[in-house]
Amino acid sequence: MYYSILLFVFVLFGQQAFGFSLNNNTGKGFSSNEIDVYIADTDCSGAGFTTERYKALVSSAVKRFWNNVPTSALFLDVKGIRSDIDIDGDDHDAALNKVPRNSILAGCNDSADQFSNASILGSAKMKCSGSTCYAVLILNAHPNSSLPDKDEGVIEDIIAHELGHAFGLGHSKLKPSLMYYSVSGKFQKWLGQDDIDGVTYLYPHDSEADILGMSLLGNCGSINMDDDNQHGFFKSMLIGLILILLLGFFRKLFIRNLRGSL
Repeated sequence: MYYSILLFVFVLFGQQAFGFSLNNNTGKGFSSNEIDVYIADTDCSGAGFTTERYKALVSSAVKRFWNNVPTSALFLDVKGIRSDIDIDGDDHDAALNKVPRNSILAGCNDSADQFSNASILGSAKMKCSGSTCYAVLILNAHPNSSLPDKDEGVIEDIIAHELGHAFGLGHSKLKPSLMYYSVSGKFQKWLGQDDIDGVTYLYPHDSEADILGMSLLGNCGSINMDDDNQHGFFKSMLIGLILILLLGFFRKLFIRNLRGSL
């Protein structure tokens, strides 16, 4: 029985080590929990909506998902359309040069070179230098884009997925999660547990546990081992080790008391 419990602990925390991943470009999040989101003044008609409607979709996606995680302090503040920023025809690197510091810029692009085929609905790129980060989210507005064929709920899911990349998350291996590598064709009702673990890892609340130094135990979710950052895995293993030691201690205490009563 005792060894069965040990096996369960190893399996439990071993699986949690593969819950989520971080953005491959940065391996980190923004330095602030509150991130401004701007909409570029670009033509989104090829994607099936106006720029003003794009702003509303971004706002709705933010409210449905990322701004409603109780364990995370992340707040994406959708500021509005920037009439002075046009990224039409820009690739991600060129668009990043137009992003205000420590913010995310969302826009559309009808350039055939920007997206290799119509099935690529959107993409995002994040760049950090020191404590300053920039990110850009671009939806495919090419005339051959498949976006106009999608329901608005699915488009919101796509926007929310790309926003996840924009503030620091990578892909999830779990299909029910928003950050699963493909959101096309499904309507996401809520975040998966690893989505929640990921955003909480990057943007945690300051808590009494942190003040007391208890944060060493961390969140049960951790980083995908494919990433360079593996400390989440070791935090989970530390919790498992503590549980194993406690189980061993109580097992010995139980046996000692049992013998004393015979």
